[in-house]
Amino acid sequence: MVEQIDGLFHIYTENTSYVFNTGDTGYPEHIYWGRRIKNPVFSVSALSEKHLKAPTMSTISDRSYSEFSLDDTLLEFSTEGRGDYRTPFIAVSWGEKGDRTLNLRYESFAIHPGIVRFKGTKMPQAVAGTNDAETLEVTYRDKERNIRMVTYYTSFYSTDTITRRSVVFNDSDSPLTIRSIASSQIDFRGKEVDITTFSGTWGREKMRKTNTLSSGTFINESRTVSSGENDPAVIVSTGRDTYLLSLVYSGAHRTSVTKTNHNSIHIVSGINPDMFSWKLEKDEFFETPESVLIHSLEGEEEAEKKLRNFINKDIRRGLWKDRMKPIMLNTWDTLGYSPDEGEVTEIAKEAKRLGIEGIVVDDGWFGARDDEKTSLGDWYPDTKHFPSGIKELANEIHYQGLFFGLWFEIEGISERSRLYKEHPDWIVGKDASKGALGRSQLLIDLSRSDVQDWAIDTLEKIIESANLDYIRWGFSRYQSDIWSNIGEKDCGEWCHRYILGLYRILDTITKTYPNLYIETASRGGLRLDLGMLSYSASIRMTECSDPLMRLEIEEGAGRLYPLSVLSVPIAGNPDRYTGRTINMDTKFNVSVFGIPQYSINPHEMGKMEKFSIMQQIDFYKAYRPLFQYGDFSIQEEGNRTIWTVSSGDKSAVMMLYYLKRNEINTTAEKLYCDAVSPEFNYTFIAREHWETIQERALYPQETECYTIGGDALKWAGVTLSDNVSGNGNEEGMRTLRDNSSRLYIIRKED
Repeated sequence: MVEQIDGLFHIYTENTSYVFNTGDTGYPEHIYWGRRIKNPVFSVSALSEKHLKAPTMSTISDRSYSEFSLDDTLLEFSTEGRGDYRTPFIAVSWGEKGDRTLNLRYESFAIHPGIVRFKGTKMPQAVAGTNDAETLEVTYRDKERNIRMVTYYTSFYSTDTITRRSVVFNDSDSPLTIRSIASSQIDFRGKEVDITTFSGTWGREKMRKTNTLSSGTFINESRTVSSGENDPAVIVSTGRDTYLLSLVYSGAHRTSVTKTNHNSIHIVSGINPDMFSWKLEKDEFFETPESVLIHSLEGEEEAEKKLRNFINKDIRRGLWKDRMKPIMLNTWDTLGYSPDEGEVTEIAKEAKRLGIEGIVVDDGWFGARDDEKTSLGDWYPDTKHFPSGIKELANEIHYQGLFFGLWFEIEGISERSRLYKEHPDWIVGKDASKGALGRSQLLIDLSRSDVQDWAIDTLEKIIESANLDYIRWGFSRYQSDIWSNIGEKDCGEWCHRYILGLYRILDTITKTYPNLYIETASRGGLRLDLGMLSYSASIRMTECSDPLMRLEIEEGAGRLYPLSVLSVPIAGNPDRYTGRTINMDTKFNVSVFGIPQYSINPHEMGKMEKFSIMQQIDFYKAYRPLFQYGDFSIQEEGNRTIWTVSSGDKSAVMMLYYLKRNEINTTAEKLYCDAVSPEFNYTFIAREHWETIQERALYPQETECYTIGGDALKWAGVTLSDNVSGNGNEEGMRTLRDNSSRLYIIRKED
């Protein structure tokens, strides 16, 4: 919530305070962001910096305050031209000569119940009821240039989160070019910080990395879409306080963390300035994406948990927000570019018997799509593979009682397509014939309103004709050849306008078809971000189906995003990408921490394999609320990985035990569980696992089952049965090999 007393602004949540004042100078000085303090006004003289003497060689921005130096002041935003030489929050060029000085000073404030919507831009933002959110609006003005900036801070009280964004107005008669503008700036005193980011590439997404910064600048950025290389989320830890920053945005972003020479930390986060410029004529305005700010005194794990809770409650919306996500079968890994009407129908019938709840026909159903080089843009059924049309297939799958979905890559276009011949001007780039290819395709220009209209109309026709329940929204390449053939705007605006066009399409489709399930499935994790989660029910975090490789991917993604939005593939053996063969039960055990999607052909499976899949699906359905909406935690212990997901009341816990490499001549082994309550008693039992017929003949089924107090499980640990490790096999021993796993069910006793 928000309070203001004598120029001091206090934005607070249940456990957090964010304090700044505008003081005598009119420059907003950051005072504090941390654990909730009850009365910052009472403590303001003790908390505020004194400014008794400016550092030697300082530039004095206001002659009336000779002791005041912007470059050594903790600020809510930095600008150019008045003696602040840090990375600017906003940088402009104004008038005919491109004046770069900007001198924004405090003008006024207002407090609003609930959230304040964007003025005119269709960008996603967090949502909340008026009783749980309050917004501070602060206006600053450069009187000489007549440039105005309004900054909004919203307190989401119960989710312990603050959001921030700004709007820049050109109230002058001269043109204004915004060269860069961020969504948030955080300044505090400090000599060294640890910075955690989540980076990677296709097949190795969301790798958690921590770097220590004691001098200079650290940059976490994407120069195309949001999260293919680096997720927008950045965690900065001082050893005492932990600060998590993220963005509700799907485009190019940058967060820079600077250790200044005046022993302060200067963080600026927002749109990547290298990929941005924006021209404002008189009375025009620009709105930044929304920044998400989370503080914790308990470290990274608590900050990440707060972010996941905020996403579930205040970012996600629509029919699927709190519903159980369905178990789908995707045709890509088994049928590739050749899905066939008859084969899909038979797969659907067998999938229904296994307990699968829906079918997604992936790439290859449209145009003349026999390979990746053709037909993107021709979104009509391929009559060779679907002679009866998609509508008849949808009817048959609906008759089976299954959801039916299709894969689209509405943003891509093939050179061998009708759309390319009819609209070469829709292609991104000056000359489509010379454009750089990604996955053998070009991009259509979503910055154009006519292209957006075409995309909306195309999607609506197919959704309605086939009565689609589900869309898999593909996106398979980075942007290049940045140029719009519409010729109305500067290319510096293109990247952001493209994202605005994408949001307009998604906003229209989700409002027109509120029951539609949209899963965004960008290759390489290109768009796993809060912007896309404002429209989609789930996001495919990776195409990697090898559980060993995916441990680290799921750990990175699961730290930042709720399991209820993370779609995870289960494919057959050997793995398509690594060639590794790993037991299907282990593939299942890793994938249940999220939304499992099968990429199998049931007709190619034996009876025992089908029986195993049925057991898996029945088990998942029984514990689906726990797996999708429980609290996720991670313990990496060298050769073994331990994951837990627990109910809010701690009455039920599911634990994954993953053994990466079996070792010879081992004996007793302990498992501890921090997710239980010391006040409860529990039953600890291993889920029955499935082995091959040959292994079952050699090794009896394990029967590991114990009763144990929560305090004992938390602090003393359960002693597991010995594992088979080269020194014989006795009844009751565990039989884990390399890349084997177990799921342990921990239930409160009545």
